[in-house]
Amino acid sequence: MKKKSIVLAVIAVVLLLAVAYLWGPSSVPPGQEPLVALSNANFSDFENVFDGDLGTPRLVLLLSPT
Repeated sequence: MKKKSIVLAVIAVVLLLAVAYLWGPSSVPPGQEPLVALSNANFSDFENVFDGDLGTPRLVLLLSPT
């Protein structure tokens, strides 16, 4: 019974760390603009920044869970 309790405690700690990592505040390197979540409300901002500097290579990476 004690071994089962230890295993459950370890699993709980790992899950809490995963939640803190995924939903915690993000940081960026100095000089980089802060991260934003792309939505319909701010998509025009994305377009303006993307098209703003024509001499710089740009990349859009779309990931899908399916």
